[in-house]
Amino acid sequence: MSRKSDIAKLERIAGLIDDTYEIIGRHGTAESTLKDKEGQYAILMCISQIGELLSKLEADDLIDKLPVREANAMRNVIIHNYEGVNLRIVKRTLHDNLPELRAAVRSILAAEHI
Repeated sequence: MSRKSDIAKLERIAGLIDDTYEIIGRHGTAESTLKDKEGQYAILMCISQIGELLSKLEADDLIDKLPVREANAMRNVIIHNYEGVNLRIVKRTLHDNLPELRAAVRSILAAEHI
């Protein structure tokens, strides 16, 4: 694989993050989104896809800048439903981690497109 492939994955991740914020915007808050069955399923799908794409990055410098292990662990919990999905952790991820990931991905993409 190439750097170009990793950048394409990051662009897709950026789109999934935007989709997540759009879904939350339709419901008003992350809390109300997670209380709605469709909203919850949509958010969980976006988070799981983000984790999957992050786990497929190959460039060490990109991996070092992003929460690859953590995102892949979250993806595994969602996909395999180990012990059920703790929506409090998902809510905290949406509030605390997603904005940080969004900023990191945007920074990388901005630097790559110079």
